[in-house]
Amino acid sequence: MTTATLDQRLRGFHDIGVDDVLDVVGYLRDGGDTVVAGGSLTFGLGNRLSDFDIVICGAETSRSLVPLEHWVKTLRVDVWTRSHSDVDNLFVLAREALAADTPIGGAFGSIEHEQQLKLLHRIAFGLELTGPALAPASVPDFRAVARDLVVREYAERLRESIEVARLAAGAGNWLAAVSNAREAVEEAFTVVLTSRGVPFTGDKWLHERLKTHAPDLREAYRRFAALPTADSDCAAYVADALALAGRLTGRTGDAEPTWTVDGVEVVMTGDSHVLVAPEHGGVWALTGADVAAWRNKDADFYFGLYERGLAKLGWDRGVPVSDLTIAGENA
Repeated sequence: MTTATLDQRLRGFHDIGVDDVLDVVGYLRDGGDTVVAGGSLTFGLGNRLSDFDIVICGAETSRSLVPLEHWVKTLRVDVWTRSHSDVDNLFVLAREALAADTPIGGAFGSIEHEQQLKLLHRIAFGLELTGPALAPASVPDFRAVARDLVVREYAERLRESIEVARLAAGAGNWLAAVSNAREAVEEAFTVVLTSRGVPFTGDKWLHERLKTHAPDLREAYRRFAALPTADSDCAAYVADALALAGRLTGRTGDAEPTWTVDGVEVVMTGDSHVLVAPEHGGVWALTGADVAAWRNKDADFYFGLYERGLAKLGWDRGVPVSDLTIAGENA
């Protein structure tokens, strides 16, 4: 998108233009700073209810811990401010996270993780409204790093969705099974779209992005656009969804997960075993088969704990982009 096209979209929705936005946020800018627009409105998506995201970056710009909210008539404008060194460090951190074997989730070490993920893409793929072009000095391939970070993040989310969908289907919990199968499909499409260079916009606008950027995949998406309502249809829906996710990304859920059950233990009381979870205020009587399943770390038993919030699902190793087999055009 060009600045002129963006200006036209803003005027159509809010009767203001790019220059009006720059005037309102001008107090945050110094001479020579770069202003980059990102988010759904910039990428040809969104509507009159969408906010407008911009990043201001300069040599001496102070870092805002949270986006600074502004209003330009009826348009909400969220502004991130970062110095050149902050941007450089962010991309270095992303590159190091990609090189590590550990899962990418939480790689930035704080609740800002999702915001930082989006910020990387806004800087790498956004529209520069004014100022010199941004190019992180320490990471020449910064666009590839931003792309691969999202690909890996969603590949690891996909792995969990596949595992939970399978375990839920095995337990006959069809609501959890079809919901996670649908998540797996959407995560797989995000992996494919991002790998093709489509700017990341979070989990919204998937149908519109497929329509514009991957028409070869639209028909595959239609099968999973709505969840089934009859139990008899759920098994086929889950099987088809996981098969599609596998074809799109090469992920089939074959890696064995690990289960974490902090603060939960099995104890004897008289002749009986009970599962005790003090932090959750719960005590459950166990059968002999339950105790054996606990000791053997049986996946079905631990999934029951997971459903009750007593266990966490994870993996010791991440999903490097090199492990993926991502579908190309006309898949």
